[in-house]
Amino acid sequence: MKFSRRSMILSGVAAGGGLAVAYGLSTLEDGDERKKFGASTPDQFVLHAYVKIAKDGTVTVAVPQAELGQGVTTAIPMLVAEELDADWSQVKYELAPLDNAYGSYVIAEAATVYMDPGVLADAARWTGWQVSPMVGLIFTGGSSAILGNYEYCRSVGAAARRMLIKAAAKTMKVAESELTTKQGRVLHVASNKSMSYGELAEVAAAMPQPEISPNELRKDPKDFTILTQPKGRLDTPEKVDGSALFGIDVRLPNMVYAAIRHSPVFGAAVASFDEEGAKKRKGVIAAVSVGPNAVAVVADNTWTAQKAVSEMDVKFNAPAGTAFDSVAAIAEYRTRFDDADRTVLEEDDTFAAAMAGAAKTVEAIYDTPYLAHVCMEPMGCTALYEPAADGKKESAKVTVWSPSQSISGSRDNAARIAGVPKENVTAHATLMGGGFGRRADMDFVRQATEIAMKVPGRPVKMTWSREEDVQQDTYRPATTARFRAGLDAQGNMTALDFVIVGKPVSFDFNSRNDGPFKVDPKEDSSLVMPMTSTPYAFPAMRLSLNARENPVPNGNWRSVSMSHNGFYLEAFVDEVAEAAGKDSLEFRRQLLRDKPKHLAVLNAAAEKAGWTTPLTPDADGGKRGRGIAFTDSFASTIAQVVEVTVATDGTLKIDRVVSCVDCHTVVNPNIVAAQIEGSVMDGLSAALHGKIDVKDGAVVQSNFSDYRLLKIHETPILETHVMPQGGHPGGIGEPGLPGVAPALTSAIYNAIGQRVRSLPIALSGVVSV
Repeated sequence: MKFSRRSMILSGVAAGGGLAVAYGLSTLEDGDERKKFGASTPDQFVLHAYVKIAKDGTVTVAVPQAELGQGVTTAIPMLVAEELDADWSQVKYELAPLDNAYGSYVIAEAATVYMDPGVLADAARWTGWQVSPMVGLIFTGGSSAILGNYEYCRSVGAAARRMLIKAAAKTMKVAESELTTKQGRVLHVASNKSMSYGELAEVAAAMPQPEISPNELRKDPKDFTILTQPKGRLDTPEKVDGSALFGIDVRLPNMVYAAIRHSPVFGAAVASFDEEGAKKRKGVIAAVSVGPNAVAVVADNTWTAQKAVSEMDVKFNAPAGTAFDSVAAIAEYRTRFDDADRTVLEEDDTFAAAMAGAAKTVEAIYDTPYLAHVCMEPMGCTALYEPAADGKKESAKVTVWSPSQSISGSRDNAARIAGVPKENVTAHATLMGGGFGRRADMDFVRQATEIAMKVPGRPVKMTWSREEDVQQDTYRPATTARFRAGLDAQGNMTALDFVIVGKPVSFDFNSRNDGPFKVDPKEDSSLVMPMTSTPYAFPAMRLSLNARENPVPNGNWRSVSMSHNGFYLEAFVDEVAEAAGKDSLEFRRQLLRDKPKHLAVLNAAAEKAGWTTPLTPDADGGKRGRGIAFTDSFASTIAQVVEVTVATDGTLKIDRVVSCVDCHTVVNPNIVAAQIEGSVMDGLSAALHGKIDVKDGAVVQSNFSDYRLLKIHETPILETHVMPQGGHPGGIGEPGLPGVAPALTSAIYNAIGQRVRSLPIALSGVVSV
């Protein structure tokens, strides 16, 4: 079966890392969103589901997206405030209540992000804006927060500004055309009079909520005074003074605490557990089963619960069949490239002839391991189950406080576990200590709900231990890939063949989260993205997938399939350039010859890094090297240069990482730089040390002692250059990661002449780290 390249590009964007597929069709009309938004601040007047204004002029903007640390609680208010002409010093944020009005507009933007501006794009966007609330999907993923809200939130701000002008015209008894706005005030220049937004808010809020249209009159970007500026984050004060509410911070009257213990072996089930023995420990309230493969202890504090569950006598049934081994799996994957039942996702008509006619062929095999998310805040959730007075299960009420990437998904999963209608579930969003795709899964919400049902009437805060967090993750899949390239006599590429072997993420994610759309793993293109959308001018191509099944749960990991395919592709481009007798930078320039904006980013990175200037020799006799990589993902473009020193004893030191990024229109350059630098550090940790081993069906690693991350003193010099080239903003939370590993391995090769084709580098035997 074959797929069009365009269909896979659009489906990948629309899925947002698989979330849209898994949580789709969750529509629920459950009240007036303006009343919900205003309930927390009765002294403020709600103009729109996203905007409320107090009499003192304070503007509060609703943020539906999950704040994972990426700064969305500043960026979304900037979009609204710019078009509202608000005084930025009076702008605040509030996490939005759960309502269809906050449906993720990335569904709309996915259809337009690759379209030229104009009537067709506006029509597609307007259609998407109507559909998004009908679907009711509220999620954060796929670097979509700004990509999916840029147009809509700006239009909301412009519409709210129009309402305030109407209110001022009515109050001042002048024509709307005579009024303008500036920094939170409506001005009547002719009479030298003005009114603050706070003075006008009550009158404006009494007006009907306007329909938001792509045709809403908005500012020319050259007139921006808030957008594109390095504004400080709105959530910094509360994180400094400790008032920020993360999921792990929830405290409620009469609360109890739960800790969980899963079967260490994937696929195994709980056979028995010593409930009475656990309850003998002081402070323990209950010991319960959770799903087929876990048990939990409920106690009067988290420490007691964790100690009790870890020491409780639990027996697990072994799953049928041979226990899974990740090392053996990779070895087997390497024999599966040419299986007859693999799926050819794309093949150009001229591929076979071009490959057969090549003057020279280049081949390389790469592999990458399972990776864990290790969010700073481990998985957890607070749930309250309240039985109904009539005794009917379907009449019960459930409330969850959920640090998840989908508040609508949290509600839907809690409802499913409790057996109640969605209307009976109240879901509160909290801040969270990192997500990276892990909190797109809803296992922790389901577990907290199930535990709460067994301790009815009391809020239960369930917190995973770090060991459970590492050993029961939804991992970045382990994969193996083979590239073959054909070259003509002049060293030009004439054909490219790519086949990847592994377990696709979308299939696994949707199956686990009970998504409404079931994906055939053999046709799951998520594992080959973004090979289908590379800007490189590759000639005849063939892209193939050999989907394998195994018991290890796979999930969305920062940059999803780009995290391994970015390494595979860029490492191979280096090898092909060498085989062609060309400089790796010049070879990439040739591949981007028809993409001037992409080429500008590549050239900027080379210039900023001093690509043509020899590296300063190491004073201690070590060998120095420099490598470059170029990636394009989540509608953003980035080129990165890594410089290293390999000491005489083989020890690797990373000296500098230079990143140049074009995410088109930049909302806040400080946030962009922070996201790129965070991605670089994640990418370095994964490339150097990241590996989850599965032996006898269980994860070997358990904590930071054996799943290493870079420490502060290991941080290299980071130089980030933001070079916006205009247009609709791209994503920024993930594009900075995929190019790190190939630029690093290229730098190592440049220094000592040895290739690293299997990650992590620490186990390659090429250098010591």
